[in-house]
Amino acid sequence: MKVLLLHPEDRLSQRDAPGKWDLVVDFGRAPVSTYNEWGCRAGCRVVSLYDFGREVEDLYQTRNLLQLGMGRLVDLLGIDWWDVLSLEIAAQMQQLMLVHRLANDLTPNCELYMTRPFALAAALQRLCRGPLIDLESGAGSVLRSVRHYSEAFSKLNIAQVVQVLQDKFDPKHELRRRFAPRENNSGAPLVLLPSAYIGVSRVAVSYAALLPDIQFLLVCARSNGELKSLPANVRMVSLDSYFTSADEFQTTDLLRTWSALEENLIRASGEFESADAVGVLGRIPSLIRWGITLRTAWSHVFQSENIVGCLCADDSNTYTRIPLILAKKNEIPALACHHGAMDAWMGFKTQHADFYLAKGEMERDYLLRTCRVAPQKIILGGPDASHTSSIESSDNRSDRPWLVFFSEAYHTAAWRTDEVYRELLPELSALAHGCGLELVFKLHPFESVEAHRRLLRRLLPKSEAARIHVIAGAPSDELWRKTRFALTGQSTVAVDCTSRGIPVFLCAWLRDSYTGYVQQYARFGIGRILDSAEQIADIPRLLESQPATRPPKNKLRQTMDPETLRELLCGTSVLPVAAQG
Repeated sequence: MKVLLLHPEDRLSQRDAPGKWDLVVDFGRAPVSTYNEWGCRAGCRVVSLYDFGREVEDLYQTRNLLQLGMGRLVDLLGIDWWDVLSLEIAAQMQQLMLVHRLANDLTPNCELYMTRPFALAAALQRLCRGPLIDLESGAGSVLRSVRHYSEAFSKLNIAQVVQVLQDKFDPKHELRRRFAPRENNSGAPLVLLPSAYIGVSRVAVSYAALLPDIQFLLVCARSNGELKSLPANVRMVSLDSYFTSADEFQTTDLLRTWSALEENLIRASGEFESADAVGVLGRIPSLIRWGITLRTAWSHVFQSENIVGCLCADDSNTYTRIPLILAKKNEIPALACHHGAMDAWMGFKTQHADFYLAKGEMERDYLLRTCRVAPQKIILGGPDASHTSSIESSDNRSDRPWLVFFSEAYHTAAWRTDEVYRELLPELSALAHGCGLELVFKLHPFESVEAHRRLLRRLLPKSEAARIHVIAGAPSDELWRKTRFALTGQSTVAVDCTSRGIPVFLCAWLRDSYTGYVQQYARFGIGRILDSAEQIADIPRLLESQPATRPPKNKLRQTMDPETLRELLCGTSVLPVAAQG
């Protein structure tokens, strides 16, 4: 059996004539239509590695894997570094789970051919025991490396490029801290809002706005988290100025402990054995050094400021998980929430917050039923949801000129972005033309307008691409006023649309392999599911025959009672009234 393994950045070659392969496995993701086309060309079955995903069942298997390392890699402050850093490799562990399932589907000692060397191909070869042949030439390797970085940076705007370079070449903030002035400590009791991304900052600050008489401190671990405007009761500072040299003695001790833990993990699980063989576990020592540096910086925040509460809107990210744990260890009231509609990682990560804030009944149900979070740990209530009713839908929507596709960061979930849009664009363009609407793409924060316009020009005639409107940034009132109906994959925006009475259709074939978000949306009447791109043409009929209904608002989002939030954040502390100005 001859199996071709496609690197996520490679396409099936035109030279791959029918009969050359018995199976082609794409280690990226593409729509079924792409694999049907490639299968006809290659004369064999073409599948994606992600076809072996089992949705929410994989959340539980991930949890079982990560639990094998808990309680061993603990520092003097009580932080379990496996608990923190295992989340940095969780996505790779999930990929290795899929590789193990793929290996069980192949014949022993089959011949494997890879379009270029990559870790998952090596992991598969170890399991299958057959030969692994590299089809890439030396010159091709150099050219592809140059092309990879060129394409990666072409998708980013200037601010995003700067952030990527900082994260890569200054991970311990040794350079950034030299240019970050330390602000004077006011001595006033403050509730800490840690953030590393702008979406996280927006949600955290939205909660802070519910308590205008309480002072909050938004600490941005990365420039990507900074906001241009803030409520009067929120002060924003950079974490950069709090960085110093890390504790080398404790780092050395943790590295020694890690060596023993690594051996135990390899013996305990085939997935961890594969992770060690292909270098995934080899990332942990450098992550420990980085993590201790972060911990030291956040410790200085707690020492320098009078922190009496913590509200973390992203307890998966190492930058923001550490301060939440430190707050808990210091017996400071600690709350957590998620900046999106739902957080699938709640199904396998350890919960450190005193309470988790669910923005509505849909999220609460997902936490209880899918993620199996203890009910006593969940408090119902999100940021102020009254803005969603400020632009109500009307019976006559004919004056709304936009058909909006809310994009997602497909490349971060291994999707082949060009193939996704190669399938979508003809259907969306035809639908917009048939309905007399302007086609608008609202971009995900991880995307740039210029990169999206280049994609449109690649896939559409120049004149047609020029007619499409592309917008970025936070959703505006204009966006909601002009949207007649919308499409997305599994984005949080499905909730935003539904709460405003805007019909939204979910492209279910673009969902990820693990979370079950689309099923949860359907369970609560959010959006209507489309199972293929061809069904996009049916939207006018669906709108006419099945008018959009709006679930009760508390099912989607329910504003947190300010007094409840005050009690949760205050604990035994007394928070003063914020300075008026």
